[in-house]
Amino acid sequence: MLMIRKCMVALGVVMLASGCGSSSDHDGPTVADSPPASSSEPTPDAGSPTPDASGTSPSVDPADQESAEEAPSPEDSTPSDEQDATDGGGSGGDDERTTGSQVLDCGTVPGSGTFTDPLQLGVVGGPVTARGCAPLTSGSPFNVRYFSFTLSTAPGANAHAGAAFTITPDALGPVYPAIVLPGGWVLKNSLGAGYWTGTEPDFTGRYQQISDLAPGTYILRTEKLDSPLRSLTTPSFDVVVDPDGSGGQAG
Repeated sequence: MLMIRKCMVALGVVMLASGCGSSSDHDGPTVADSPPASSSEPTPDAGSPTPDASGTSPSVDPADQESAEEAPSPEDSTPSDEQDATDGGGSGGDDERTTGSQVLDCGTVPGSGTFTDPLQLGVVGGPVTARGCAPLTSGSPFNVRYFSFTLSTAPGANAHAGAAFTITPDALGPVYPAIVLPGGWVLKNSLGAGYWTGTEPDFTGRYQQISDLAPGTYILRTEKLDSPLRSLTTPSFDVVVDPDGSGGQAG
């Protein structure tokens, strides 16, 4: 009996010790049981991310870049018409071909000799003579021929324009000059103005004073006015435009 009692006491002690150990496990985690602080845990964001200003731009296709480099700038695409105008290109006119003091072949002067397409003597910078112009004959349109010239500056006191010729027995008709504006207005009529050189009947020329003309373009109209009964034709003649009177023939 005594032995049984001792066994029960010992069993109680063992059970009590076992109960105390179990309660100590649930009181809280030991240092060994606490999870270690992980250095790989992400740090909380301080705010929304800011775009990177130094980020690279999207890649450019080399073909697109090459075509962009070859595209002309607005300066490069300037029409070439402005350069041509500066260089004197374009349709031929008195303002584009300057002639100084010189002698021209009448047969090579540009133009057909009509009012709308006169023979162009150019911008006269000195005495200009167109030699060997074909005779004027009776009957329209062969009795009139037109020449254009441009005065770039105010002409001199003895400036003149007209025709020089030599009367022959078979060509008795003189050449009469007139000064006309490109619009058709007659400034100096072939009969009402002008003067002769030479002695009648052997006149050597007829001219118009142009000292009173302003700078600009004018038309010199040359005419045959004599009756066909007297002369069917004029002599061949030279057209003279002298803006400063240095070539003589002043009246």
